[in-house]
Amino acid sequence: MAESGTPIVAEAEKQAKILNALQAVLDPEIGISVIDLDLIREVSFTPEEAEVKMVLTTPFCPYGPMLTNQIQTVSEQAAEMPVKVTVLPDKWEAPPWLR
Repeated sequence: MAESGTPIVAEAEKQAKILNALQAVLDPEIGISVIDLDLIREVSFTPEEAEVKMVLTTPFCPYGPMLTNQIQTVSEQAAEMPVKVTVLPDKWEAPPWLR
């Protein structure tokens, strides 16, 4: 069993902080958080930085650069470390409650 302060627990705590902070980041066109829209696909860590992998609602989203910058800023504040945001080429599908 992992003890508090071990790398796995510390990583899980940082991941939870990032995901909680990203609840406040809203898609500017839809007005729903990037978490509720299921745009965030993965949060991973190396000793030097965190990486947030995400998708956009449309491949040519005009707000994409602004949204990724906001996600990076909020994530870095929450994790207290550098964060790289990677936009995946995956197609976004609305969560069932939005269909």
